[in-house]
Amino acid sequence: MTSRSFPFASILQYIVLVIIGYILAGAPLLSFVIGPTPDNQKARAGTGRPSPLSLDKAAGLVIPERNLSCTEHMYKGLHVLSRDPLVVYVEGFLREDEVQHVVDVSQMHFSPSTVWSSGHERLDPTVRLSEKAPVPRSPAVRCIEERARAFQGWRPYVFVEKLWAQKYGPGGHYAYHYDWSNALRGAGRVSSFMVWLGDQCEGGGTRFPRLERPKDEAWCRFIDCEGDASEDKGDADEDEMGMGVTFKPIRGNAVYWENMRTDGTGYEESWHAGLPVTSGTKLGLNIWSWLQEGYQPLPPEGAV
Repeated sequence: MTSRSFPFASILQYIVLVIIGYILAGAPLLSFVIGPTPDNQKARAGTGRPSPLSLDKAAGLVIPERNLSCTEHMYKGLHVLSRDPLVVYVEGFLREDEVQHVVDVSQMHFSPSTVWSSGHERLDPTVRLSEKAPVPRSPAVRCIEERARAFQGWRPYVFVEKLWAQKYGPGGHYAYHYDWSNALRGAGRVSSFMVWLGDQCEGGGTRFPRLERPKDEAWCRFIDCEGDASEDKGDADEDEMGMGVTFKPIRGNAVYWENMRTDGTGYEESWHAGLPVTSGTKLGLNIWSWLQEGYQPLPPEGAV
C-alpha cells in the first residue's frame, strides 16, 4: 500500500483560494464575531440590488396625480445650511391656513409612537416618547405632498410617503437615529422634511450634532445659538469641535435634508434627534421620500 504526497505549493495554493472565496462571500463569520460597525454598515448600504417593494411600503407611497390642481406656493425664504449633504431651511413651507388644516384633520387620529427593531414594531418611550397620526389625504394635503415632490425637482422613481403628524408633550423626545437605516442602492428613504405645526413649547429642537454650525448670526433666527452642548447628550466630541445644529420649532417653517448619496450610501451627518420638550406641546409633520429604482405604479383611479 502506497501513500500519496501533495506538493507543499499545491496545498498553499488551495489555502489561498479558500481564503479569497471566503472574503468574496463577505466574511460572514467575522461579521458574526465582531458585529456590524459604522464603516461596514455604511459600505453595505450602497451595495446589492434594490430590495423588492413590499405591499405595505407600496401602500404608503403617494402616486403622483396628473390632474391635481394646486395654487402656486410662494416660500418666504430658502436658506442653504449645507451642500453635502444638502440641508435647506424653508421659511413658510406651509401657509397658516394649511398648518391649521393639517392640525385639525389629524387631531382624532393620534396614538402612541412606535419604533422598529429587527423588523418588529414596538413601544419604547426611552427611545421615542410622542404620539403620531396619519394625515387624512384631503385636497389640501394632496397639494402639500405634491409641493414636497416638486421641491426636490420631480426626481424619477422618488415617491413622497403618506404624511404623518407628530405630537410631543412635556418630556417628549426622539433619540438619535438615521432615516436611511435600510438604505440600499436603488431603494431607501432618500430625503426628509421636518415641518413645524406648533411651537408653543420650550425645548424640543431638532438636533443634528454632526452638521457644521454656521458662523453667521443671521442663522440665530432659526437655530439655537445658545446652550446646544448642555442640551445634547449624543455627540459631545462634535460639540467640543464647534459642530452641531439645533433647529428651533417655528410654526409653518421646515428643514429639508437628504439622507443618501447617489451611490446609495447614507450620510452620517443626517444623524439627528428630537430633543426633549421641557414645557408645552410641539407639533410636527414628517414628510419622507422613498426611492424605488424602476418602480412604475399604475396611476390613481380617476387620473388622466
